[in-house]
Amino acid sequence: AATTQTEFYKTRPIIRESTTFIFSFHFPVMIRVVFNAAVAIVIALVMSKLYKVLFAPLDLRRKLEDVGYVHHDHSVSREENIRDTQRRKKLGNTPPVFPNGWFKVADSTWIKKGQVKSIYFFGEQLALFRNKRGLLRALDAYCPHLLANMAAGGKVVNSDCLECPFHGWKFSGETGKLVDVPYAQKVPTFVSVKKWSCCEVDGMAYLWYHCDGGEPKWVLPSSVTINTLKYAGKTEHIINSHIQDIPENAADISHLDHLHKPVIGSDLGIRVCLVAEVTEYHLASWKPPTDPNEPHRSTMSIKDNIHLSIFNIKIPLLYLEFEIDQIGPGAVHIHVRTPFFRGLMLQNVTPIEPFVQKLTHSFYVSPWVPVCIAKAFYLLETTQIERDILMWNNKTYFRQPVLVKEESALAKHRRWYQQFYSENSPRMNHRGDLVYPGKPKLADW
Repeated sequence: AATTQTEFYKTRPIIRESTTFIFSFHFPVMIRVVFNAAVAIVIALVMSKLYKVLFAPLDLRRKLEDVGYVHHDHSVSREENIRDTQRRKKLGNTPPVFPNGWFKVADSTWIKKGQVKSIYFFGEQLALFRNKRGLLRALDAYCPHLLANMAAGGKVVNSDCLECPFHGWKFSGETGKLVDVPYAQKVPTFVSVKKWSCCEVDGMAYLWYHCDGGEPKWVLPSSVTINTLKYAGKTEHIINSHIQDIPENAADISHLDHLHKPVIGSDLGIRVCLVAEVTEYHLASWKPPTDPNEPHRSTMSIKDNIHLSIFNIKIPLLYLEFEIDQIGPGAVHIHVRTPFFRGLMLQNVTPIEPFVQKLTHSFYVSPWVPVCIAKAFYLLETTQIERDILMWNNKTYFRQPVLVKEESALAKHRRWYQQFYSENSPRMNHRGDLVYPGKPKLADW
């Protein structure tokens, strides 16, 4: 026994040394560096996502195929199903496809001083640029010399001129006239490109469209409340419909209690069994203009009561008021009032080409409202907009639909909207071709 005890004490240092070796083992420096870097990247990504959710403004862009179509036949791709829906849509006896008025084409911050940007609206390729003095200009993009696209490589020169990248021809941003041909002894004074009237309001760039090239008939006003609110984000949707379908939605009072009754979900198939949020609309009305000096404006008001329904027991949640100001065919100011905050939605619809519209909403909210709360509120509003888009993308337009007595506002709105068309406004014929009554045919050139 004494011998065994002695051997045990002799081996204790060996055991202690072995244990010390195991716990003092260190990973190679490179592995530790890689591990720490991976942890740092994961933390940074999580913090970035958290920042976007809590503090970054909403920025939602929906392409044409993202929303507004049903996909019943899964034997074909979603893209093919959308193409078939577009191809099969009946055009009907539609109004002209491009009304006259102001239309948003960009955010002001998108184009810096001295920059040239290419934009495509009204079926036209345009060159948008900001001159050396900071003024916004827009010209037809194609140079009349050899039809080079001046927005593709062109530059701002001589303070307020657009230079064609092909041969250096220079056009005045103020008038559209040719002012210089670098290799010619004499500049042909009759040459020019179309100049588009521009303005910037509430941080947005607008162009005036008129089929006959007429000058603006009204000044686009700034929102009266925007300077007291903070920016909360924006959404953008591409829509396949006639442009008049979108503003006409304001006068279609009867669809509110049916299409927009559930608060949550842009999918019309969504229904909650036991607990459902319901929106009830009261005193919704559309009014034609009352000021004879502003016939291009109309108004709408909606008062909403949002309830939480549990087993058919309604619990009031929120009261909302919307005061809507339609300004011409393309711009809408939507003022939102709740017991807790004030809000503003700036809606703009711009024709890209016939039956393809770009719909944008810019959101503003009271300064004390956290961005995450504002984003949640406006995302709920976006789901309501996307329900309308499902209707617009799959419907057609008829000038004389079947209406009942209670839909008189819809008929009044159509009569009011007619002021934005003229005799030469472009139309779609029965074959689906775009026709410009005021322009000569290609065979006449």
